[in-house]
Amino acid sequence: MQSFKFGDECYQVRQIFAQKLHKALVKLLLPLEYMAIFALCAKDPVKERRAHARQCLLKNISIRREYIKQNPMATEKLLSLLPEYVVPYMIHLLAHDPDFTRSQDVDQLRDIKECLWFMLEVLMTKNENNSHAFMKKMAENIKLTRDAQSPDESKTNEKLYTVCDVALCVINSKSALCNADSPKDPVLPLKFFTQPEKVIFFHSFFYHNKVI
Repeated sequence: MQSFKFGDECYQVRQIFAQKLHKALVKLLLPLEYMAIFALCAKDPVKERRAHARQCLLKNISIRREYIKQNPMATEKLLSLLPEYVVPYMIHLLAHDPDFTRSQDVDQLRDIKECLWFMLEVLMTKNENNSHAFMKKMAENIKLTRDAQSPDESKTNEKLYTVCDVALCVINSKSALCNADSPKDPVLPLKFFTQPEKVIFFHSFFYHNKVI
């Protein structure tokens, strides 16, 4: 996912953008990947805006889960509807965050963790169909791929794997249920990730040091 700056200095601009984004998402007019942008709301300095963004996430997730229940044929489009499938988009978005420049910077890693938890906390409110294990599996599988936009750039892939490691740390620390077998094998969007390789070939600074 292309880099995106949610932190416009003008409160009104952030508010208007978030409202338009929310309205389009709840009407299922935008692809699921756009919901990943809400993870950046963790950086919003206004507490009320963060609270409102969380409510928007809850609403979006509820609507998508209900739509899947009410429309049996929707299972064929899970990649675009299932809320948990926002995780790969979020990981890719955060790996390309302009504020994330150094994979060994503790303050930057802390910001990444806050953004991940902003989304994951809402997704993990319920363990629907063993979704905790499913999200963990997605992060693990991404570490078997490369960034499709820059597959040969080591720094880009290092940041991608670092975000994965932070996500895995968050999921493992918040749920004992994530260690169960995943109910299905996740499908990753080829627009952002290459085909999986056989081995994990990189462990990040965060993986080795758990600095946050």
